[in-house]
Amino acid sequence: MITINSCGHDSHHPIPCNIEHREGLPDYLILLIKQEAWMVLEDRVCPVRPNSLILFPPNTYIHYGCDAAGYNDDWIHFMAAGEDLPFLQNLDLPLCRIIYPFDFHKLSEYVRMMSDLYHSSSVHKEEMLDSFMHIFLYSLREEAEKRTGSAIHQKYYPELSRLRTQIYNDPAAARTVPALAASACLSLSYFQHLYKQFFGISCRQDIIEARLKLARYYLTNSSMSVSGLAGFCGYDSDLHFMRQFKKFTGMTPTDYRRINT
Repeated sequence: MITINSCGHDSHHPIPCNIEHREGLPDYLILLIKQEAWMVLEDRVCPVRPNSLILFPPNTYIHYGCDAAGYNDDWIHFMAAGEDLPFLQNLDLPLCRIIYPFDFHKLSEYVRMMSDLYHSSSVHKEEMLDSFMHIFLYSLREEAEKRTGSAIHQKYYPELSRLRTQIYNDPAAARTVPALAASACLSLSYFQHLYKQFFGISCRQDIIEARLKLARYYLTNSSMSVSGLAGFCGYDSDLHFMRQFKKFTGMTPTDYRRINT
């Protein structure tokens, strides 16, 4: 079984940080880094761009940090025992090496779900987390293999992945597809083509999905009014929010809340 000892999603450090484990840790550590940072690897300080990932094995020297406030990451501490120890070894995942996954957002979403489950009181929590970790590690193996992919992926994916993470981290922000294309220094048509190729969804649809995902969460987990929620999720009017919510979910916000709470 693969056992998660602790995990967290979207953790923020309000002040600059400098984290060092001279003797390493007793378990594996995966960091999904979302902010400009640095890391000491092979006695050298290496800059780390957002949307990067690194896996440390047990008892390995670890030293990383961020010189500005706002360092942000996901993290998993885990151990593998029994038949899952050779499983982990056979995956041949890159260790102590920074990689930039093509689908960073997907991996981060897995961590979010595992973090929610880890802090739940589910009767089958350990078994479910074990299954999640297998999915996560298989996905990580695929992402590592993609790093040898096309030059187009190598050149453009990190920047578009960073933009996509911003969309999901702050769905309510005022964004337009042309403005996002311009920020990536790409023509509108080529930006849209690459975005759909990389993520399987149009940028416009992704912006809508990020907002509706936020809306679904607060409809289920808060008493915020539908009117208040519309503005909170980035909509200029209650009517636009309600129409778009019903178009893509098949029900009104009020009905969704009634069914899911």
